[in-house]
Amino acid sequence: MFKTLLGVAILTAPVSAPAPQPGLSWSACPVADAPELQCADLPVALSPGSGRKLVLKVARLPATGAREGSVLVNFGGPQGFQIASLGSRTRIFDKIRRSMDVVTWDPRGYPGLSGAVLKCDWGFVRTPAFPADQAGFDRVAAANRSRGEACRDTDPELFDHMSAADDARDADAVRRALGDDRMNFLGLSYGGTIAQSYARLFPDRVRTLYVDGTRNHSVRDWQRELDAEARETERFLDRFFAWAPAGTEKRWRALTAKADREPIPAPRVDARYDGTQLRALAFLKLRPGPASWGDVVAAITAAEKGDASGFALSPRQPYPGAPGGGYKECLDLPRPADQRDLARTTRRLRALAPSAGASFALAWHLPLTCAGWPAPVTNPPAPMPRTLPPMLGAGTWQDYESTRRVVSRIPGSRTIRHDGPGHNLFGAMANPCVVEHVSRYVTERRLPPRGATCP
Repeated sequence: MFKTLLGVAILTAPVSAPAPQPGLSWSACPVADAPELQCADLPVALSPGSGRKLVLKVARLPATGAREGSVLVNFGGPQGFQIASLGSRTRIFDKIRRSMDVVTWDPRGYPGLSGAVLKCDWGFVRTPAFPADQAGFDRVAAANRSRGEACRDTDPELFDHMSAADDARDADAVRRALGDDRMNFLGLSYGGTIAQSYARLFPDRVRTLYVDGTRNHSVRDWQRELDAEARETERFLDRFFAWAPAGTEKRWRALTAKADREPIPAPRVDARYDGTQLRALAFLKLRPGPASWGDVVAAITAAEKGDASGFALSPRQPYPGAPGGGYKECLDLPRPADQRDLARTTRRLRALAPSAGASFALAWHLPLTCAGWPAPVTNPPAPMPRTLPPMLGAGTWQDYESTRRVVSRIPGSRTIRHDGPGHNLFGAMANPCVVEHVSRYVTERRLPPRGATCP
């Protein structure tokens, strides 16, 4: 239940203010230039019912005033080194810290300060080209299986329990160790998937839940969600075409169609780009906003003359891909069963988004790097309970709509819109307006008005 005062929603449930229970022994963190950070070790179960314990490193920025609880934050990635991220971003928590500890932990499996680390290749993974037939799909799946097994062999039990739901259980163990009755969770970027997983597992423990620039992991129909993502990517490109010289959209579609028939050389980076690769690289170059859009127009012109080098992001990594290995994502997200399944989805998305195609991560990189994975999907998308307290979200041109779909499932929730480029308004961009809204929501359970925007 909530009431409205001066256009701002105020949630009426009381703030939980328990004293921390004994169990966490705090001392200085081994993090440079973060003298305020305190660290402690917390044993957690590998999985529900498991006798094996993992030791997580937990860190806090202590409240500067009378402590009334804690807020837990995950900065996304997914990645380790969350404690280092907190140490480098202390100022955005100044208002929250007047009454709350700010807490994070280095997640299981990833490099960082926690005890259980998989010995894996955490580097850049190039996105495979779409396979033309089942034999090609089988080769992609076999390569993924080999890469995954090389990591899994270092600790099979841990490898199989790396999902966002496992992180959510760890988060709840942190909450209990802090002595808090209710959870305040800031899930930024992929941290929003952990937040959604927490809400499904522990809905009665949620006090406030903020997600920022996240993907919608709270759906029954994944294919419908992919359709929505395709339309949003297309709309982002439409912004560019409206800015660019007349006829650029027609030229772009002709160029990518030509590259689909025969890849275009990029001699300065020793590469050749097909249409999907061009679409993905163009999107990445457009993401920073209009200041970089002239470079894309120039790259299109050069590619029409036979040189697509202008689309490369880096001579060292000229092809699209992503770092991190997918060790969490492959347990959280659906994957294609075979080449026919993949091709059916790809055709539909290309029809929905003729300029962007199926080049975005949920349709291309993740399905093609998770196919054949040596562990099943254990934390698939599913709706959150509608009985959750009202949530808060925020997003930019690239991720507002997906964040809004997450938040809008819960009655009374709000999503803040930033009419501009970027990603992770609270954590990475430190948008002052968003920081103010988030601080008020977490400490007072006060939501912004409907339709709130931040410059």
